[in-house]
Amino acid sequence: MRRGVVLFITLTIILMLSTVVMLFLKEGGEIKKSVRQNIADIQMNLLLNDMSGFLKRENFSQDDIFYGSEIPVALDLGRVTGSISFTSAQNRININRFIESVLHNQQALISFLDWLDTLKLKNQPLLISILLDSYDKDRYERMNGSEIVLEKPWFQNGAVANERALTAILHRYRELSGDRNVSIERWLDVFGFDGDTIDINYADMDQLKLLYPDLPQIAVETLAKHAVRYQSVDDIPIDPASRSKLLQKRFGIQPVLKSTDITVDIDFTTTQECSGHMGFSMGIKKKRISALKLSPINCP
Repeated sequence: MRRGVVLFITLTIILMLSTVVMLFLKEGGEIKKSVRQNIADIQMNLLLNDMSGFLKRENFSQDDIFYGSEIPVALDLGRVTGSISFTSAQNRININRFIESVLHNQQALISFLDWLDTLKLKNQPLLISILLDSYDKDRYERMNGSEIVLEKPWFQNGAVANERALTAILHRYRELSGDRNVSIERWLDVFGFDGDTIDINYADMDQLKLLYPDLPQIAVETLAKHAVRYQSVDDIPIDPASRSKLLQKRFGIQPVLKSTDITVDIDFTTTQECSGHMGFSMGIKKKRISALKLSPINCP
């Protein structure tokens, strides 16, 4: 009996010690991870400071931006490695300007419907209703479920504010329609959320078809090749009638042949083997940085 009690007490003590050791190891691992995360955050801030300082000293020409567009350049700053790339900030169609035109301009609606046909969506009216209900400020539903704010109070009505909002719209459409033919990446390649210009030196086929439904297919294909940077419409090898239309304001968007801002993207790995991404916009002349985006740092 006494031996059984002693054995029980001994096992209990061993179990308690094991629990303490496990808790200590777990807490130690969490502390270590927290320290690594803090070091990574410091290095990210230093990297941002270094890169912004470097870019502000550089004088970018339109040719630099065009011919170097989206080509990653390796970074090796000792404490941080990774890559940096940049492109024109005037390379997206402002989705809010375009939606406003869809509301009031029959040609814009037809152009949008033609583009949606290429996406092979199952329920175009539903997607258009969700977009329009996100753009307007009222809470009247064009179709059942098309006012996201009625179910998600955090959702901002009155504009498609950012990538998160557009992603929420596309997810809402997928949820209601069961349609899986929705490429969020394709939408984000076409549409942005700021400004009212687009440099057609960077416009892709989707954007050109949306903006120029009246141009011959061969003219649109020539524009989409981007073999060289066009400094004026006279440089573009398409028919004169099409050239005369290129810089006309369309669906709330002003086509241009010169960019005033660049967007910068940086992927990096810290000395703690933590990876992250940051991006921002910068004016070419005033070198003012804006629209800073910092993705959460991932520490294995």
